[in-house]
Amino acid sequence: LNCNSFVATPSTSTPAPLEDGDGKYKLIGLVSHIGKNTGSGHYVAHLKKNDKWVIFNDEKVAISEQPPIPHAYLYLFQRLDSVESPNTKY
Repeated sequence: LNCNSFVATPSTSTPAPLEDGDGKYKLIGLVSHIGKNTGSGHYVAHLKKNDKWVIFNDEKVAISEQPPIPHAYLYLFQRLDSVESPNTKY
């Protein structure tokens, strides 16, 4: 997933290079809301496990056939280029 389109930078400046690379990420989870509005209903988590989405709804856990990715309140990403190879400078 390329997150560059979500980063606000002034159009007249050139973004500074990152010390530890560009960073590549994949979506591994999200939090969404079930209910008519934020005053009613509750929040649930959708996590990706073995290339399948799983919904965690209180005590119920099931396969999430169509996770509401565009409508989530919180997204969880995993950085791909640092998994199993941490940057020793930090």
